[in-house]
Amino acid sequence: MKIGIFILSVVFAVGIMYGAIIMFIKLGLFRNPFKDMWGRWKDDVSRKEQFIWNFFLIMGGLLLGNILGDFIFN
Repeated sequence: MKIGIFILSVVFAVGIMYGAIIMFIKLGLFRNPFKDMWGRWKDDVSRKEQFIWNFFLIMGGLLLGNILGDFIFN
């Protein structure tokens, strides 16, 4: 009985997080200001700005993966 409640609560929490992420992406709250709505670089962006934004996005993804990996696998 307790394991069923735990599984249902995990599924519910994952569903809520998935819905929130989709909502944020569609509303543009995590949008890169140098990209258009299709994810292409705008014409007035220099290579340096592209490199810096890609660095921040990759490092943020790695940091999030490490944090979530600690919670999931421990």
